[in-house]
Amino acid sequence: MSDGFIPPHGGYEKLHSYQKSLIVFLASYCLAKRWVRMGSRTRDQMEQSARSGKQNIVEGSLASATSKQTEIHLTNVARASIGELLEDYKDFLRLRGLPIWAKDDPRMLAMRALGTNEATYETYRTHVESDVPDVVGNVMVCLCTQTAYLLDQQIRELEQAFLKEGGIRERMTRARLAVRDPQSAIQPESPDCPLCQKPMRKRTARQGRNAGQPFWGCSAYPDCKGTRPA
Repeated sequence: MSDGFIPPHGGYEKLHSYQKSLIVFLASYCLAKRWVRMGSRTRDQMEQSARSGKQNIVEGSLASATSKQTEIHLTNVARASIGELLEDYKDFLRLRGLPIWAKDDPRMLAMRALGTNEATYETYRTHVESDVPDVVGNVMVCLCTQTAYLLDQQIRELEQAFLKEGGIRERMTRARLAVRDPQSAIQPESPDCPLCQKPMRKRTARQGRNAGQPFWGCSAYPDCKGTRPA
């Protein structure tokens, strides 16, 4: 682990979830200003939810260097904020007696088709700044739904990455042991010891009926004598 134990982090601008949440953020402030009364609790909550969705993606990405748990938590907070905002836009339509377009409605399909990786606020400007409330509400339902989907995907990917690679403590342990004993360094796929849960190292049996065969031995040996078959 010559590259150290702190993994690459940041780069949130390249996340599709961030790019979409930025559009939602800009559109929400524009719509709140036009359609929701100044000083109302609803307006404040909508603006805060839009900001929270974006900012928690940023913070989670930056925190990932030292805490995968924090990254997962903040990404989930972003997902919850977008979910709350989605319900606000559905209420925007409901309170005006307007329909929430079905996902296979031709009008919704046309909006969904705009959601490429290159999309920006400008892509949706004519819909967001429309004077027709059912267009305004449904474009935001579309945007929030797409953002929520991307965050759901991101959370699943973070979960799998954590299960596969572990967190900062495991990386620190591997890096330290690699420096102390390069020939028996802990590998990324090393299992945890069944007795003490510390990372294990691959060893080779030197005697007995399994002599010459590989096995996993606890990195805390001789204090812990936990083993697993390789």
